[in-house]
Amino acid sequence: MFSCLCRLVARLQPSISQSCASVRTSSYKSSLTLDKLYPKSDTNSMTQKGTKPVAKQEDAFSGVIPLHDLEIQSCRSSGPGGQHVNKVNTKVEVRFNVNKAEWIPDWIKPKLLEQQQNRINKNGELIVTSEKTRKQILNQADCLDKIRNMVFQASVKPKELEPWEQEQIKQREEAAKQRSMEERRRRSLLKLKRNGDFL
Repeated sequence: MFSCLCRLVARLQPSISQSCASVRTSSYKSSLTLDKLYPKSDTNSMTQKGTKPVAKQEDAFSGVIPLHDLEIQSCRSSGPGGQHVNKVNTKVEVRFNVNKAEWIPDWIKPKLLEQQQNRINKNGELIVTSEKTRKQILNQADCLDKIRNMVFQASVKPKELEPWEQEQIKQREEAAKQRSMEERRRRSLLKLKRNGDFL
């Protein structure tokens, strides 16, 4: 019995190895693959796991905020809502260190720190809260949206002024100074008249 089985296995082994090799070479590929859906994009970067979006010096902010770089906490919300609001943690607080955030380009960070200095603690963490809705997930999305808008706002570069625009600004500043001096002079003369020291 055992010898019959050995002969059968020996006879079938070449055909089994050939079928395994054909299965290995011809794998199933769906018609909805990444390279067909997005033909002009780099699919290798989409499929690589564990890669963080690292922003270069002059890159623009992509709008992608990696959740693993954020510290997300939830707590009790205030305001109306009856007894339910006292039981459920719906308010969301999101914080992250601006200087350590690799997804924000380096040239945006100083402007973001300057613009949002009231939201940044002594550890350099930007803190954003939301209690807009009674759903925790919606408040978290609102916090992410706020952060995204802050970074986009900090990434706006000031427009280069034309020479005639610079001249116009200079003339306006000089006119404002002149008006201020005239107003001060007028007020001082008015005070002198009131005191009766005016000759």
